[in-house]
Amino acid sequence: MSTYILAGAHVVVGDPRLRQFQKVDLEIADGVITRIGDRLTRAGAEVRDVSWAWIIPGLVDTHHHLWQATMRALTSDFTLDDYFWTIRRNHSGSHRAVDVYNGTYGAAAALLDAGTTCTVDFSHCIVTPEHADAGITAIKDSGIRAVWCYGFYHQPVDHPWFTSPEQRYDDARRIRATYFSGDDDRVRFGVSPHEMARVPFEQIAQEIRMGRELDGLVHPHTNTRWRPGHRSDIKRWHEAGLLWEKQLHSHCNCVDADDLKILADTGCAVSSTPETEVGMGLGYTVLRAADRAGVTTGLGADIQSNNSPDLFTAMRIALASERGRYHQPVIEADGTSPLEGVALRTEDVLHFATLGGARGLGLGDVCGSIEVGKAADLLLIRADTPRLHPIVDPINAIVMHVTVADIDTVLVGGDTVKKDGRLLPSISRKAIKGLDESGAWVDEVVRAGLGWTPEKPEWMGTEREHRVSNTGE
Repeated sequence: MSTYILAGAHVVVGDPRLRQFQKVDLEIADGVITRIGDRLTRAGAEVRDVSWAWIIPGLVDTHHHLWQATMRALTSDFTLDDYFWTIRRNHSGSHRAVDVYNGTYGAAAALLDAGTTCTVDFSHCIVTPEHADAGITAIKDSGIRAVWCYGFYHQPVDHPWFTSPEQRYDDARRIRATYFSGDDDRVRFGVSPHEMARVPFEQIAQEIRMGRELDGLVHPHTNTRWRPGHRSDIKRWHEAGLLWEKQLHSHCNCVDADDLKILADTGCAVSSTPETEVGMGLGYTVLRAADRAGVTTGLGADIQSNNSPDLFTAMRIALASERGRYHQPVIEADGTSPLEGVALRTEDVLHFATLGGARGLGLGDVCGSIEVGKAADLLLIRADTPRLHPIVDPINAIVMHVTVADIDTVLVGGDTVKKDGRLLPSISRKAIKGLDESGAWVDEVVRAGLGWTPEKPEWMGTEREHRVSNTGE
């Protein structure tokens, strides 16, 4: 890869939380930022005039089920139980290996288009080993930076390929050995265990231990459901010695101060997906509480069957929901005058969507901020638009006013994947073709069965549901 210089832009340098917005040049060599400074030159290096741009770190998505892009926007008016019954209990089994490939590739392309250069794929539609192969191959083919997590979930099909947890453990070992050669790969390995109460505790414990055996990120759904009388997942795992640094816990909506202290003390990170959590009934986000407790914190887009892949939207929803949550009791008690500042600030959520997320994925030394030695995962935002002028507070403007339409160029490891406001045709055409083909297949299968929104049984939300959703009992 050649050396080139991005010249004349205004750049968010270092941790976005520090609000360092500077007019500097960036030198990029072999996909890495090698120098940051004024009027950089190097013999033989191409100089690209990007004086029209604001450059920020590529966004980092810390929780996503990419395969669900085949069902785009289906669940937008669903509650969590609607989602479990429709997607997990019914439609997941309708996906062939090629559909997992097309959904994963298409979702990754949509993320790149929206400015996300790094994601974690909680891949839990592994009906057969071929489905696992398809998922990891798709995310590698897309060019996005990622951690791909083997989901140990049972899929409701008539003739299951996997008939025991041990078969899935062996398949995870196969995937790790086949597709992941080193820790410097653009795509790295992880595992995703079942939710608590859906399978026996010892099975979940073994799934978590597989992360340590295979030296991968452990990325579970944690403390996601409000169930009076049930013990915290975090406390139970801690007592069993199942928490360690290389873990990223998603959602965590029903946690208390003790849970957050445990996560902070054990070096675990959290991921919040505001659109699904607030919209589907999981509860308010953990963002402010986790961050103030010293827990590494990131943002996620979760499911393209519900949300857009746009983390700018997630940042704004996070701000609005957390501010509303913490302001309301003060307003009701004493009115608006006693409010002292806001619960979260724009630089906080920009940090969550970049460096905080990268640290949560174990990639804080690779991406998430613009620093010498880090990968050139960059967004070039067109600042020559009335929507971003006058320039009063650029960090506020980036969070509150930038949209996907403003993203001119996206680089991943110095490679251009979006230019002049459009994904490269080689990426977008393949993504659209695959999504349309698999979308048509899934539509046909679903309509031949119970339909897109099958009626929920009466036992949904009961103790029996925790077994049935993933075991098919």
